[in-house]
Amino acid sequence: MFKGLKSVMALVFMLGQAWAVVSAAPTQDASIPLSYRWGRGIDWPAQNLNIGGYFNSSYQKPERLPDQLALDSLSVFVTWSPHQRLRFFTEVEADEWLSTERVQTLNNSIQAERLYVDILASESTSFRLGKFLTPIGRWNIIHAAPLIWTTSRPLVNQPGSFSPHLNGLMLTQKFEITELSGDFSVYADNSGEFDVFDAALGFQNAFGGRFNLDIADEFHFGLSFINFQNEALQTRLARNNLFGLDLSWKSNGYELAFESIYRDAEDQQGEEKGFFVQGVAPLVDSVYAVGRYEYLNGTHELIQTDTKVFVAALAWRPYVPLVLKTEYRFGEDNQLLAPSGWYSSIAMFF
Repeated sequence: MFKGLKSVMALVFMLGQAWAVVSAAPTQDASIPLSYRWGRGIDWPAQNLNIGGYFNSSYQKPERLPDQLALDSLSVFVTWSPHQRLRFFTEVEADEWLSTERVQTLNNSIQAERLYVDILASESTSFRLGKFLTPIGRWNIIHAAPLIWTTSRPLVNQPGSFSPHLNGLMLTQKFEITELSGDFSVYADNSGEFDVFDAALGFQNAFGGRFNLDIADEFHFGLSFINFQNEALQTRLARNNLFGLDLSWKSNGYELAFESIYRDAEDQQGEEKGFFVQGVAPLVDSVYAVGRYEYLNGTHELIQTDTKVFVAALAWRPYVPLVLKTEYRFGEDNQLLAPSGWYSSIAMFF
């Protein structure tokens, strides 16, 4: 009942705790006025503050299911850097608030999608404390609708495989080896106790890490691992081990992405493995063709599945902050998890 109120209260508390820091820190020239740029939000240079966000609205026409028009997400970002080594960030989101299927109250739909503080210990070492996106693969950590190519989300990145959020602490270390660079992160989560951020049925607790290697400007390689126990309404679930591998290549408007996971638990959650491969090619006038193949096998959300999904899509980016997408999704044994049909959306940073 108080989900939205708790999220807002958590934000107010976090900003209040930081005010003592910012009041003592040097600020920029107070004569620099506030300014707004489309897609980059409102800048207040005197206080190192930025307010922005995005929205995503979709139309879904799945086969053998009702059509749906929805405002899937309306997110507001607040970024505050009171000191060169300190940054506060929050994303407050109205999630699945309005649709032709139902209308939720703001109290039930508003949540803190992200709410954390970054502390830069050195040029290469940083700490993050709060609620942040689970660093499994690449899709989950850049999943904001204006940044991705399709309306639908790959099965291996859905909450049925792992919670998209962590509540806890993460250490990130950057490195350089000859001509290679990258970073690795280790983290610990205790969502079952540290629950002011409403991680509903996410992790009970977790620990893991991610390794990212930039082989070239165009090619990136990543490995992920997480050991976690899920929240459960009635039963105590066994711990899960999940391993991830991801590859990303971009050049001259062309893109190729691959992500795979393997998850195992010694109870009814069972074993799950899957992957997706996605390609992007520029066409004309900021229009891109997108194709994706997905495979998922095992126990997903306690459903035994051997699912294959194909997505054929077009994305039009007439301006950098704006993207219009349409796709047709089809597959084999996919009706429960990823129904075939037409899906379209409009997403924009503001």
